[in-house]
Amino acid sequence: MHKYELILFDLDGTVADTDEMIVQTMNILYDKYRNGRRTPREEIYYFSGPPIYETLQKEFPGQDMEFLFNEFVKESVKLYPKVVTTYPHCKETILNLKKRGYKVGIVTNKMHNATVLCLGLLDLDNLFDCIVCYDDVSHPKPEAEPILKSMEIVDVYDLNKVLYIGDNKIDLDTANSAKVDCALVTWGPRVLDPNLKPTLKISSYEDLERKLA
Repeated sequence: MHKYELILFDLDGTVADTDEMIVQTMNILYDKYRNGRRTPREEIYYFSGPPIYETLQKEFPGQDMEFLFNEFVKESVKLYPKVVTTYPHCKETILNLKKRGYKVGIVTNKMHNATVLCLGLLDLDNLFDCIVCYDDVSHPKPEAEPILKSMEIVDVYDLNKVLYIGDNKIDLDTANSAKVDCALVTWGPRVLDPNLKPTLKISSYEDLERKLA
C-alpha cells in the first residue's frame, strides 16, 4: 500500500522550467519601465515562487502594478512557446504515478490562465486531477488553503496521505502550514538553504518515482 494518495506539484521550477521566460520578461520590463536598469539574472531566478504581484511591487516601487502586471502577462505569453520546457521524464513519471493509483494535482502561485496555458504548451493538460492557483483561493501559498482545497476537490481527507513537491522555501512553508509532507527538488539554478528540512529531497523525476515505489 502506498504511503500517499495525493501527490501535489508546484509548477514553476518543479514541473515547468520557466526560468528563462521570467528572466527575459523581466528584462523587457526593466528596459521599458526602469530605464534599462536590470536585476542580475542570478537574482531573477529567485523570483520563481512568490506571486508575481509581490515581485513587481518590489522591482518597480511606486508604479502602477495593474499596468505592470498586464505588461508582464503580455510579454511572457509571447515567450512561453519559445523558451518554456518541462523537466526530463516529468510526463512519464506523472503518468506512471497515475497508473499506480496516485491522484496528482498542481498547487501554484501562478495565475490560473497562465497555468492552463503553460500546461497546454507542455502537453500536460488533462493530466492532473486538480489545479489550484493564486486566483483560485483567498489565501494563497504559503498559507494552507491551496493544499486543503486540492484535497477537497479529489476527496482525500487524511493529511498524512498528501505529499507536496516544490523547489523553494515557500513550498516547504506551504506544506508545513497544511501539515502535509513536503519534497523539495534539487534541480534548477536556485540553491536550497541547507537549513530547510523537507520530508524528502528529489534529484530527478526518476528519483521521485523510485522513492514513491
